[in-house]
Amino acid sequence: MERTLHVFVIPNGQSPAGPPNPARALTVEAPSLDGLREAAREKLAAEGYRVRSLSFGPKGLVAYVEAAR
Repeated sequence: MERTLHVFVIPNGQSPAGPPNPARALTVEAPSLDGLREAAREKLAAEGYRVRSLSFGPKGLVAYVEAAR
């Protein structure tokens, strides 16, 4: 199964309540819905992000991340 992952990056040093950068879309694949969450976390970590929030939305997954320090 394949889903779109919308990634919002919160710049380092910006407060958690501050606005994120505009979303970019990635594609994640996994054999099940449960596997999609783990696949998304692994993909984001491989790109150097720390996941703050990851959830399913009506049009795919939504993640809020910040660059790892």
